[in-house]
Amino acid sequence: MVKASDLSFYIETLGCPKNEVDSRRMRHALLEAGFREAAKPLEADFLLINSCSFIREAQEETIEKTFHALSLKGRSQKLKVGLVGCFVERFHKEVREEIPELDFLLGTGRYHEIPYLLSRKFQIKLSPHAAENFALKAVKNEKPYAFIRLSEGCNRKCSFCVIPKIRGKFTPYNLEEIKRQWSEEKALRRGQAIREVVLVSQDTISQKLYDIEAIIDYFSKIDEVHWIRLHYLFPDRRVLDLLELFPKYPKLVSYLDMPIQHASERILARMKRPQDMGLIDDIISHARKMRPNLEIRTSFIVGFPGEEDSDFQQLFHFLEKHKIEKLALFRYSHETHSKAFELYRDDIPEKVKIERMNELMRFHEQMRETLRQKLIGGRATIIIDSINKREVHGRREQDSPEIEETVILDRRELGKELRVGDLCEVEITDFVGFDFLASVPKKETSHSV
Repeated sequence: MVKASDLSFYIETLGCPKNEVDSRRMRHALLEAGFREAAKPLEADFLLINSCSFIREAQEETIEKTFHALSLKGRSQKLKVGLVGCFVERFHKEVREEIPELDFLLGTGRYHEIPYLLSRKFQIKLSPHAAENFALKAVKNEKPYAFIRLSEGCNRKCSFCVIPKIRGKFTPYNLEEIKRQWSEEKALRRGQAIREVVLVSQDTISQKLYDIEAIIDYFSKIDEVHWIRLHYLFPDRRVLDLLELFPKYPKLVSYLDMPIQHASERILARMKRPQDMGLIDDIISHARKMRPNLEIRTSFIVGFPGEEDSDFQQLFHFLEKHKIEKLALFRYSHETHSKAFELYRDDIPEKVKIERMNELMRFHEQMRETLRQKLIGGRATIIIDSINKREVHGRREQDSPEIEETVILDRRELGKELRVGDLCEVEITDFVGFDFLASVPKKETSHSV
């Protein structure tokens, strides 16, 4: 029987940051069981694809990545490929029948069981005694940020969404579970400081406010943590109460992530989403009052069944009215088992969906360019995410890791040695494409008369 300590794994994570947390749990479980982590897929004995199935594009990416992974088996005699997560949970029967080349499958909610699945299926002797030095078996994580999951599942009834069917009912995590996640992250960092904590879930605002505050308070008291970021705030009245925490906790970054999905109350009713646009206006106004430098991220679904041109135009009015800095756009696609699937008779032609999405994207890019132009010449504190021979890449507090703008500096400009995770004051000089360019501010000299 082969030992786990003689085998290695590689995890490829698809989808949103919430999946990053699930991948970390798999990684931690495998390391504690004695497996080693490989730096590249072809160096591994087991390649695990943590999948996503939220929308059609995510499903297509999962299928594409799965077949690419299976193609690697032709270049490695030892490699075994497994698919885990949302896609498996949702399409388990179809995956078994149509992709028999996969060596193993695992759905959601069982990420910690992956070592035992591999042990049973491939006759592997686990090595739990290796847990004391398990960090030495891991590829070093040099990211200065960590994703921490606040809860699992969702109780919302959004007509376009199947997450409650995949992930189950809303289950909040208590502070002890949050501390456990933090300990896992710290154990894998080998002394690397974690400067930013990103709190994620399917429905963050459904956590009781005093529980959220307790978690924020916990991380606020950790010296190495400089920034705390909240993601996925469902737009209900409790967000107004949550915003009251901003003055109390300065480590909360000036950032509001609130997916509203549409700006037409008629379409929101069909989506079974909150329809009180007056409340949305109040939340945004209050957020900007609390933090004048705050930037807002939201998401829209374009081409929902029954969306008329007058509904579509309201998206433009909303963006213009609130000067939304960050926008995620999704083209509606019918999801089996969703309530909206019953609205297929009102479906919008695919060509119209694409045209509307492109038109709205162009409008927002032009608006964003105007907003970013105002930042040129201003100063910002950035966190250093990565350093190479020529450039330093960082982020402002208004930019979430892995999904938003990067600030780029010429490494030769720096008068001191910087490390990943350091905070640095810069002057924004320009922007190119999606990213900012910056320089180190010149020291001001005083003149006596």
